[in-house]
Amino acid sequence: MKKPIVVLGIGELGSVFSRAFLRNNYPVYPITRKTNIDELHANIDPEFILVCVAENQLQPALKSIPNAWKDRVAMLQNELLPRDWEAHQFENPTIISVWFEKKKGMDSKVVMSSPTFGSKAQILVDSLALIDIPAHIVADEDALLFELVFKNVYIFTVNITGLAVAPGSTVGDVRDHHLDILHNVFNDVLKLQSILTGRTFDKQKLEKNMMDMAFEGDLNHICIGRSAPARLDRALKLAKDFKLGLPTLEKIKKLQS
Repeated sequence: MKKPIVVLGIGELGSVFSRAFLRNNYPVYPITRKTNIDELHANIDPEFILVCVAENQLQPALKSIPNAWKDRVAMLQNELLPRDWEAHQFENPTIISVWFEKKKGMDSKVVMSSPTFGSKAQILVDSLALIDIPAHIVADEDALLFELVFKNVYIFTVNITGLAVAPGSTVGDVRDHHLDILHNVFNDVLKLQSILTGRTFDKQKLEKNMMDMAFEGDLNHICIGRSAPARLDRALKLAKDFKLGLPTLEKIKKLQS
């Protein structure tokens, strides 16, 4: 009998991972707002706990993880970077950068294979494969960081560019008709990611990957989701905290006001 997997956050993505784990013969224990984590911790010894909550719920969720489970944490989130989990003293956490969509009333839509790294990465890859979602393990922590930055650059750039162009514009629209805005937003977003990580990245490789892989994976993807305005605000707040000028993002924010 395999150890159970705890899933903290049973939203759209949490439900996909839960189904994948069940197909892989892992019992699944959900944590919802009504769950007593201390009671659950006292009664089960899980394989790991997967944290898949909304951006604004991530830090409270990470703080709620019992000390005895800190050696078996996995997580996913848009905007995720090492600074988000390092303060919690997790031991070799497993991270997955999700490149499939799951919205209410629709099945999962794969854009590209989801990279993952950490002690439980193979379980994620094997489980997702059972529900036809591709994932792969990257070589090391540096490769993982590049993948996280790549996803962040993509999602920030697409969302914020979408705020600056016609409502309902797709990824294909901005690539074909608003390349100057797209490029300027990309530059600002990459500057912010570099400050947040304390690292520099191959700008040409990131932009090429965004255009050739992420964009091509779903050219009909609508740029603006519900979270786009809040994502712009978060980017500008972080930039202010670090005294970083992001002229294109600042201009787009003024146009929204």
